[in-house]
Amino acid sequence: MQEREETAEERSRRWMEREAAKADKEEGGRAVKKMRCSKCGKEVDEYLEIAGRILCLECYAEEEADELGALEMPGEGGGAG
Repeated sequence: MQEREETAEERSRRWMEREAAKADKEEGGRAVKKMRCSKCGKEVDEYLEIAGRILCLECYAEEEADELGALEMPGEGGGAG
């Protein structure tokens, strides 16, 4: 049976979840604290603090994808001028 290749967003989400679990383990299993995502408003226990904003994993992955998409626009910053 052929396995489906994961998307960049799925890979990013999996990596973030693994890093969050590793950080929790290193910090001695800190108490879970619910926070509200500043973008979508969901209350989550797994979040990232980026530039002073709390983002849930989905919103972070979305913003990361938006940034990567902007960097990969053809003709932008090619330096072939």
